[in-house]
Order: sequence, then C-alpha cells, then structure tokens
Amino acid sequence: MDESKGVWRDRVARWHRSGHSARVFAEQEGINAGTLYSWSRRLGMKRSAYRQRSEKTTLPTLLPVVVAPSGAATSSPGTALEIVFPEGVVVCVPRTFDEDTLARVVRALGGAR
Repeated sequence: MDESKGVWRDRVARWHRSGHSARVFAEQEGINAGTLYSWSRRLGMKRSAYRQRSEKTTLPTLLPVVVAPSGAATSSPGTALEIVFPEGVVVCVPRTFDEDTLARVVRALGGAR
C-alpha cells in the first residue's frame, strides 16, 4: 500500500468515527469534501459499518438517583418523577404521562440517543 493510500485510509476512518458530515470534517482537515467522498468509495469504506460498530460499543451514561421517602415534598403535587440533566435542566414528569413524548423530550435535551 502506498503512503498516500494509507494516509487516506486513516483519514476516512477518522471521518467515519467522528460522526461529522464530510463538509465539516473536510474543513477541519483542510481538505476537499469531494476528495474525501472519492477516497471513501475508492477504499470501499462504508460509513454505516463505523456507525453500527460505534453504537454497539457506546455505553449509556449512568447518573446518581436519589429516592425520597414516601410522602416527601416534591417540586409539584402532581409530579411522579423528576429528571435532572447534567447541565442542570430539570424535567418534572406528571404521574400520567405519554412515554413517546417523554422520550422525545429526553432526546431533545441530549439525554439519550
């Protein structure tokens, strides 16, 4: 393998692992996005293979949970659950809630992928 091919194989792999678009990655590397795509095709390196591999190895971030005794004061009388994100955002979840809506809110706040 010539040096240029090895350099591009490494660069394309870093691009795929980065999760960035070709345009963003190419700007960071000081290269042309079209050239990046071209080398990716030429080397037979599919981005989907990197996404699947990285998703399997990514572990969820666990945060501490505090359980209040029964009857303890909560942030509001109808709140059954309070989610506190690392950035300080607090989501108070009522006793009756829609799971799909809650999942969308949590994803929008960056709590789950």
